[in-house]
Amino acid sequence: MVFMIINFIVGAGLMAFAFTSDHVASGQKEYTSITNHILMLSCVFILMGASMLLCYFAPRFLCLLVGRVTFVLIAWFCTGFCKAIIAYKSNKPHRFLTVVQWILNVVAFGVIFMSGKAVTGVENGVNGYLHVISSVITYIDGPIRDVTWIDAYLVFYIGLVQFTSLLMGLIRAEHSRNKLMKQGMIAIGLGFVATWITFVLIRIGASYQTGFSSLIILSLTPELLAFVYAASNDSIWGKTLIKRTILRVVFLYIVPACLVGLSFLIIYRSTNDRGTVFYVACTIACAAIYGLWFFISNRLSKTDLMRDGKYEKRFESAITSINFDEQSKDIESEIKSAFRKYVGTSTIRMAIDAGTGFLETINDDDGEEKITVPIDQKGFDVLLNIKHSIVFKSFIEKDYQVKDVKEPLLEMMEATKSDAFILLNEGRRIVGVLFLGQKVSGDVYNSYDYKVFSKLYSTFFVVGFYMKNMMNESVVGTVNREIRMSSQIITSIQENMDYISNPKLDCGYRMVPAHNIGGEFIDMIRLNETRHMFVIGALSGKGIAASMSMVILKSVIRTNLAETKDFKLLVEKTNSFIRTGLPKGTFFSGMFGIIDFSTDTLYYINCGAPALFMYNHLYNNVIEIQGEGHVLGFAKDISNLIRVKKVKMSAGDIILACTDGLIESKSLRGESYGKTRVQSQIMENATYPADKMGQFIYDNLLSFSSKALEDDYTVLIIKQME
Repeated sequence: MVFMIINFIVGAGLMAFAFTSDHVASGQKEYTSITNHILMLSCVFILMGASMLLCYFAPRFLCLLVGRVTFVLIAWFCTGFCKAIIAYKSNKPHRFLTVVQWILNVVAFGVIFMSGKAVTGVENGVNGYLHVISSVITYIDGPIRDVTWIDAYLVFYIGLVQFTSLLMGLIRAEHSRNKLMKQGMIAIGLGFVATWITFVLIRIGASYQTGFSSLIILSLTPELLAFVYAASNDSIWGKTLIKRTILRVVFLYIVPACLVGLSFLIIYRSTNDRGTVFYVACTIACAAIYGLWFFISNRLSKTDLMRDGKYEKRFESAITSINFDEQSKDIESEIKSAFRKYVGTSTIRMAIDAGTGFLETINDDDGEEKITVPIDQKGFDVLLNIKHSIVFKSFIEKDYQVKDVKEPLLEMMEATKSDAFILLNEGRRIVGVLFLGQKVSGDVYNSYDYKVFSKLYSTFFVVGFYMKNMMNESVVGTVNREIRMSSQIITSIQENMDYISNPKLDCGYRMVPAHNIGGEFIDMIRLNETRHMFVIGALSGKGIAASMSMVILKSVIRTNLAETKDFKLLVEKTNSFIRTGLPKGTFFSGMFGIIDFSTDTLYYINCGAPALFMYNHLYNNVIEIQGEGHVLGFAKDISNLIRVKKVKMSAGDIILACTDGLIESKSLRGESYGKTRVQSQIMENATYPADKMGQFIYDNLLSFSSKALEDDYTVLIIKQME
């Protein structure tokens, strides 16, 4: 009974694993689908368990039928798996292999069902365990001792056929230049060795306990798991990684296990009583050793000698801690140092838009030849079209989306001695390119690198944006760096803003940074002829970093709009990006709104805006309408924290949205400007155009404060026309 349960459990486990590992088959041909192999082996386990179960109550012929089907499927799994091994990492069809596979499948069916010798019966033995009845193989001189047809059948398909396929696969890998293929075949070879060892051990176990024979399918799992690993792994085993892995295994697992075993031996010899005292002492010793080793392992895993290949957190910390008040050389040096230390990149070159139609490297003090790349080359255009800013050589070589520009892109990578590059772009405008050389370990850039680079892309863009403006500082002038950056950032925002030009509305705004640079912004985006969207708000922080984040956030909102038609979902995606794509601790307080000209309706979501005022022309009154809101960037899921609200506008009505720079500005006596004064200013200036209203309110604020503003002033005014 226990062996039957094991078969059912393993079968169910493999079936569950098949549905969670389907992504592994990405890039594999259909006939070598990993998922299909896992599902087939899962079915074989379940059929074996079913044949054992049927022996208890079903007719003998039914047990025999299910048993024979099980053994046929074992052979079919082996032949299909062998074909996958020989065709491993191949993009060509193998018709000859298909023919051979089906010949072997037919032979297996004939041996089991037609010969009448391989499986003549399936029943419960004297001990209640599955017993497969098979004839002994006879030769000219008589029967071969203890060798049955089913024994030879299993040895042929699990041993000989699979050994031949492995040999062919290894020969093919040896003649390939693909390092991943060679490494994968080694892993698969080790899996086959484990399969054959397991097969022999199960056969030996069956000689003592016949129930073990029902676990023969278990011997096929090592080779399958090795194949799954080989197909999903995209990292080369470098010497450094192997050394670190061995050290981690020894110090983090073997050493504490030996200490636990030694303590158990000491306690065992020191106590005569094997009762409560013995078990308590063993428990305390184990807890103390593993507690101490947990503390030690945390310390050891942080050292360069024993850290694993998962560098995301350390790399992110190094990249996001860059100080933009330093010189461009220092900033670029920090970027290079982080890539070399954590990613293992051999060379890192940054080419920036020089304003001449070319991308050019800066700070070339290492003696390397200067990189010059045309900014308008066709390859970049294709990559921007498919929204693929992080590009690895393996992607260019294999992906059909870039097949038309494969050659020029590979030539560029050859000229720049790079295995990967990161396009730093805002929309379709390329700021720069980060060229990454081959890894020191000889490894290729893989899916893990892609995930990390994607997460930190916004930081790379900030560096590129900063470098572009620093490279042109001699042209800009010798004024304060932050003033220059402020001017360029504000200009960038203004150029991409879609001003509202509808006769029904008069729209105006004022953005005045208190210290020539800041993280506040307004953006207007035309959705269609009847709808226009606006965003007003402030990002936390001051200076260059906040301004960089502002530019990136604006670009991300516009990018998400192209993919997201749901207003609330757009805000949720913006929240997720602020949490993961901008420096830690960044948050956004403001307002998202959509104006529908056809119905004269304003839809809005409050994201922590300090105030949203509405002037009602009919009642000559100003009220607050923002309602409850939640600042973006703190909560992981804000779907239950934000609401879409709407307000109907009539002729003469006014909407005013602002940041806290207006309401919280203080006078010399420490008095806040406050909401009451804002409401009063709206009523006093209601007859003026929206743009004039924004200016008059700003003038009144300056008069009130009697000093330079300490915070940014940002106001958006929308008037419904008569």
